Amino acid sequence: MRVKACFRHLKKRIMIMKAIGYIRVSTEDQARDGVSLDNQKSKIKAYADLNGLELVDMIKDEGISGKTMDRQGINRINAMIEAGEAEAVIVYKLDRLSRKTIDILNTLDAWEKKAIAFHSITDKIDTKTAAGKFLLTILSALAQMERDLISERTADALAHKKKSGEWCGRVPFGYMIADNRLVENQEAMKAIKKAKRLRSEGKPYRVISKRTGLSLGYVHKAINTNLRTIKACYNKHLAFSAVH
Repeated sequence: MRVKACFRHLKKRIMIMKAIGYIRVSTEDQARDGVSLDNQKSKIKAYADLNGLELVDMIKDEGISGKTMDRQGINRINAMIEAGEAEAVIVYKLDRLSRKTIDILNTLDAWEKKAIAFHSITDKIDTKTAAGKFLLTILSALAQMERDLISERTADALAHKKKSGEWCGRVPFGYMIADNRLVENQEAMKAIKKAKRLRSEGKPYRVISKRTGLSLGYVHKAINTNLRTIKACYNKHLAFSAVH
């Protein structure tokens, strides 16, 4: 009993920092190694024990993208910080907090103003140190540059497809893709026109479905399809393809 009492007294004396563990996984992350919620949780617990941090909560956002900071978990962390319930936040990896440099820096700047330390385990970041702050800025910038390069390559690939006459958008009802080109589906077009005619004659959807061979869902789709708009889009695509 005396040992426990001494330990409690010592704990108060050294002011153990209270920390929140934050774990997140998006739908795309599910198949990737090393980012499962359980793995993140175990790494954070081990890190807290090793560095003398008291984990007061483990907050998670499951199936949530890192492209937005408007997340239930992040909002809960901020509420706990406002209530003075924590002095540090621990993540397994920087991109668990966010995938946008500006969001990371803005969030950590707000936390720093409230004297909240931030720890990213795999990136070896501790914002209580000058080296940690510097490394954070560099890593965030590099991560943003990588994403920008990916976006540029995607845009270039899309532009190349358009230039070569390939259809890049959603295939409209009544059309199909043949040799990377948008072409009319003659059978579907006949069904669409027939469905529209029958509906204009006052025929119920089930009758139209039987006479056209379309499911009820496709009958609705056929009737609501604006053939003029799609045709204009199709003609524009043909003209563009002919020029290039």
